[in-house]
Amino acid sequence: MKQILFSLTLLLTLNSFSFAQNRSVARGAEPGELYLACGWYGIYNPTGMYYDTLQTAIYRITENGKKLTIQYDISAFANPADTVVPYSILADATPGVIYAKTYYANSGFRTSLWVSFDYGKNWIFREENSGQRHYYSANFEGIIYRTSSNAFHGAFRSDNYGTSFTMVNNISFNANESGFDTCDFFFITGSANYSWSLYHTYDRYQTCIIIPIDSQFVFGCRNICPDVYRGGVSGEVYVSSWFPDNKYRVSFSADTSHTFRHVYVSDVYPIGGNSYPFFMSDREQDVFYIIKAEQVEDFNPWGHHTKVCIEYYRDYGETLVATYCHDLHKNYGKICEAINDLVLEKINDNSVLLTWSEPESSLPVENYHIYRNGELLSSIINTTYTDENLLVGNYEYYVISRYVNGCISDSSSHVIVNIEVGINEREDVDKIIIYPNPTTGKLRVTSYELRVTSIEIFDVYGRSILSLTSLMSQEHTLDIMHLKTGIYFIKITTEKGMVAKKIVKQ
Repeated sequence: MKQILFSLTLLLTLNSFSFAQNRSVARGAEPGELYLACGWYGIYNPTGMYYDTLQTAIYRITENGKKLTIQYDISAFANPADTVVPYSILADATPGVIYAKTYYANSGFRTSLWVSFDYGKNWIFREENSGQRHYYSANFEGIIYRTSSNAFHGAFRSDNYGTSFTMVNNISFNANESGFDTCDFFFITGSANYSWSLYHTYDRYQTCIIIPIDSQFVFGCRNICPDVYRGGVSGEVYVSSWFPDNKYRVSFSADTSHTFRHVYVSDVYPIGGNSYPFFMSDREQDVFYIIKAEQVEDFNPWGHHTKVCIEYYRDYGETLVATYCHDLHKNYGKICEAINDLVLEKINDNSVLLTWSEPESSLPVENYHIYRNGELLSSIINTTYTDENLLVGNYEYYVISRYVNGCISDSSSHVIVNIEVGINEREDVDKIIIYPNPTTGKLRVTSYELRVTSIEIFDVYGRSILSLTSLMSQEHTLDIMHLKTGIYFIKITTEKGMVAKKIVKQ
């Protein structure tokens, strides 16, 4: 039976230490998008000293923290040489592309790089190196750097999403953050007993600008070490640090670290606690996030799960827009969730467009089933559908998610539309006369120029209640005396097309 010590799980909850981009949080390619790699849940051995089950996951956070989905999950006992157990996560400037770095012991420490092109759902192995390697994803599509803890191993660059690397420097460099140019990097260094400085380079550390940082903005390490992040535009820099009063502070500079001001100050965090704040800037100017992850104890079975809260700030910390918390219980994302935000829009007199967003589930969706008036209309894999050439009538739509494991969601919220004009009415309306309308029982259909081939009457729900076919004349009389009082629709098929009109039975 595989087991792991309880104390190790804190390392899997949220990696708050941030050297050389060894981060558990990465900004995505789109504004409002983050990626998080941390623990999911654990189940204890009956002794309470070990875990028999310990799951980690990669999460995608969108809509500025409102939505969190499990993209990928893996047992912490898995072999990182064979699968992705991320030590840190990085994002590319290409939508959907992220990297995972795995650092593990296998005949000595080894570092592997993986890449995903579908928002973290599936992973492709790129390379493995002995010893500790650092990776930096630049603010450009497909560019990623690799360096080493050994200064003489050199620095390498890939322009093809890590498929191959080419040496660009004979000496390795360390960095916390890449900037807005392909050779632009930041690194913060120092100690609590000495001053802290920001190193900024535009040429991969061939030359550096060294900027001292006042101790009121950066102090040192305890549970969280100082870090530096680029802002939304060139020249904007954030720094974060733990302080002796057990508070976490974030400061902002609009002039590349020459002047700073505080934009976030946390509450007091107890030493030895299991929840600490972690900063990440957005790709959008003036937006940043404070992410907090903590363990929540579970019973039956005994264990824990992770709770993640995202504080969404705008105006460089002046406005806390919202705080979104996600309780990542054991079955989070495993339920067959329904779609979100079903919207119907008329695109012309007889066509409608349905749009919706993906369900909040880590399970892959196999397809979506679209229903119209209770009957299956279509099965598709996209999140939009156009229904064309509708007859006059009322139509009710809903969508069901079908997952690869066979489970089926409940129906989404239903949307209703009324089609009043119908197919080809504008072209042929003057050529067909229906009278009397309203009527108490007899209804005459006359066309002086078009030959009528069939007539069909529908109720307001689109159900056919009367049908005449194989007609070849230009005039017909229908008896609808037996129909209840109300509104109906008549579809008339001619030799040149169809028309539809509303009729009233008195």
